[in-house]
Amino acid sequence: MYNLDDLSSVSLAELIATQNWQAQYRLITQWGKLIQPKPALRTTENLLKGCEVSTWLAHTEENGTHSFAFDSDSRVINGLAVLLLSQVNGKTTAEINAIDFKKVLLDVGLEKHLTPSRNNGLQAIIMRLKHFNFYKI
Repeated sequence: MYNLDDLSSVSLAELIATQNWQAQYRLITQWGKLIQPKPALRTTENLLKGCEVSTWLAHTEENGTHSFAFDSDSRVINGLAVLLLSQVNGKTTAEINAIDFKKVLLDVGLEKHLTPSRNNGLQAIIMRLKHFNFYKI
C-alpha cells in the first residue's frame, strides 16, 4: 500500500482557536507539508474529480479501522486534506459516521475565506470520503 502521513501533530482545536485568517492560512499550509509525495498513488483510479488541481485519495481498512493516503500538487489542498484526514484516519466506521463534516468546516470558518476552487476541492475530498461506502450519505 502507500506510506501514510503522520498527522498526529494536527489539532483541529488549534485551527478553530486561531482567529486571524492569515494565521489560519499559515497553519493550513504548514499542515500541507505533512503530506509527502506518493507517486504510486497517482493513478486514474485514485484521482479525485471536481478538484481544480490534480489530487489523489486512496483508502484501506485493516482490523476495523480506516486509513487514507492523499497527494496533491497544491500545498493548500494538502493542508485542507490534512484537516479532514486527521478526523478520519485510524477511526472505525462508527466513529467516521459520527463526524459532521459540515459542522467541522463551519466551526473553522473556512467557507468565508476559501476561493470557490478551493472550496470545490474540499468538497471533492469529502465526497470521495463518502464514496468509500462506510460513510452514510
